[in-house]
Amino acid sequence: MPRLVHGCVRRVVAIAWGLCFFAALAQTSGVAAQTAVAQALQRSQNPWRGEPPRAEPPRNEPPRNEPIVRGEFVRSRRGELVLGERPFRFLGANIDPLHGDVNRFRIQDLITALADDGLTVARVWALGEGMEDADGWLRRFQLFRAGPYGFIEDSYLLLDRVLAIARLHGIRVFLTLSNNWSDYGGAPMYLRWTGAANWGLHQEAFYSHPRTREFFRAGLLKLLLRRNTVTGIRYVDDPTIFGWELMNESQIFSETGQRARIAWIREMAALIREHDKNHLISAGALGYTLRRERAEWLRVQQLPEVDLCDSHIYPESIEGFTGGRGEKRVWDLLDDRAALCRFVVKKPPIIGEFGFRTDGTKQLHGRSRASWFTRFLRQHFRNRGSGALVWLYEPYQLWGNKVRDFGIHIDHPDTSDVRQALSTLAAELRRGGPEVFGPENPRLLSAQHSGLQTQLLYDPILEKAGPQSQPHASWSRPDPGSALLAIPPTAFFRAAWEREGVWTDGKASHVYGADYGEWTYRFAAPPLTADDIVLAVELELRISSEWPVTPAPKDGGSLVQVWIDGALVGSLAAPPDDGSGERRQLVLTADALRLQLARGVHTLQLRVPQSAQARGLCIYFDYRDEEPPPPGEFTPILVRYRLKSGLYTPRTTSRTLKAPQGVKHP
Repeated sequence: MPRLVHGCVRRVVAIAWGLCFFAALAQTSGVAAQTAVAQALQRSQNPWRGEPPRAEPPRNEPPRNEPIVRGEFVRSRRGELVLGERPFRFLGANIDPLHGDVNRFRIQDLITALADDGLTVARVWALGEGMEDADGWLRRFQLFRAGPYGFIEDSYLLLDRVLAIARLHGIRVFLTLSNNWSDYGGAPMYLRWTGAANWGLHQEAFYSHPRTREFFRAGLLKLLLRRNTVTGIRYVDDPTIFGWELMNESQIFSETGQRARIAWIREMAALIREHDKNHLISAGALGYTLRRERAEWLRVQQLPEVDLCDSHIYPESIEGFTGGRGEKRVWDLLDDRAALCRFVVKKPPIIGEFGFRTDGTKQLHGRSRASWFTRFLRQHFRNRGSGALVWLYEPYQLWGNKVRDFGIHIDHPDTSDVRQALSTLAAELRRGGPEVFGPENPRLLSAQHSGLQTQLLYDPILEKAGPQSQPHASWSRPDPGSALLAIPPTAFFRAAWEREGVWTDGKASHVYGADYGEWTYRFAAPPLTADDIVLAVELELRISSEWPVTPAPKDGGSLVQVWIDGALVGSLAAPPDDGSGERRQLVLTADALRLQLARGVHTLQLRVPQSAQARGLCIYFDYRDEEPPPPGEFTPILVRYRLKSGLYTPRTTSRTLKAPQGVKHP
């Protein structure tokens, strides 16, 4: 009880001081206001006792950036950001001052590092959800609420200080309100609070479940109605806040999820606008490489409730970028996103997260690692991007005995080359605007009249040479009436998909191709005698559609075309992706085809044609669960020639296994 009373008194004192300070601050602006903020920080209480010695008190230093003037908000106007009547373009960084027992004591150092490098915007996750019985460490260092209504005031006091210190240094703060991923709780925790399933495709219910929407609204109102206990300024009136991002890396996969997310964005944006007429709103949609992802991302950005055209991009994670090869696709994707933002959506293009690995040497993919950051940002600003936020400024610390893969350290020289490159670019942008990065990209200017919604500036299909350049020819004769060839699905001659790979986790290993495309295999006809007659050719394989998460919807299957030697010979219905698939068989008996396949080398193509219903293809080959499947269920692709051997009856098999749970692959 004494500790509770102490906490209540501490909060009352802080709020009372803030209200008094607010009256004084209202009469000041610019440097005078920053001086007042510095004094308020020195007088305000830190929400924790026992702060470690390394934590420093707020420094009363001259501002490194332009002062944040009261009432001067960043706004979106005619496809650009403006501050007053001036264009506003920024280079900034993601920081995480609100989570962990290191970062929470280094707020001043984090924000000062951004200011030292000339960065003007910080993106901050103002979130953290846990269960009601969360332990003391989580409550102290990670959570904003334990349970849907168990708000933790100390975390909000810390956010007050973040905003106050940021204002002192001329840093605007982009606040992210929820997380698609389970880091710090996220959408899965909201669903867990309701008792609903929160894995795989079930997570899309976050956007439609009445209780998760109620929980999110409660957290949002907590911020919209808050008055900063340090500065006394209401959050909705604070120009230090750059804008509100509804979710970090929001993703959906089903049509039901698409409709639910659109309704959710509109609902939450309307709630913000009810209380806040000043700040920008971002939906927080992740971005795209697939055609389907592009269309849905564009649909979200075009919502009138959304002010920013925002996406994330990590070049080293993009399909086709391997060891520095395929970088053209990175620049093409940047061009495509900028063109859509400027000429279709007509809103400011923002890169909310980008980065290159920094956990190795200062050489990366054959050139200096700093040059990758420079080239990326020059391309973005040459495309007249409005801003970009690098991932991630942080104190030096080890994560599992190694530094974070994308960390940019504020207190260690191992990433000083990256900081120097960012600082140089920020200075150029501040001095001359985007024009210093060269004339406008002519590719974008010519594309604005070419139907950008359907004419992409990047190739969505990635062609890849497979590991098997020679035709498969390891035939066996299991009986006198047949010849059998087993083709491992991974041993293809060529792949051409929007996204392609091999998945070896879960119950069943498989190759996967996303949305539309094809695999090509080559095989030689079996050695036949002069007396052998091919009665039929069978193709057997275990397949499903391809969804990044399971279970797929009941209508989430794919139509798979089978082509031999460039001719369509049949089709197979791939069932909705459940992580284990079903066995399918195609029997070919046409006279001309039987004669053609009796000799020579042939191509086999398994193709999902481009259409609104294209949902990719998985080909399974290895069952990995503890309980072994029935014999013959999980095999390579089987090509079986039925030879002259009496009466022939095609064999059919089909068996469905229990679906695995959760995310299958990225």
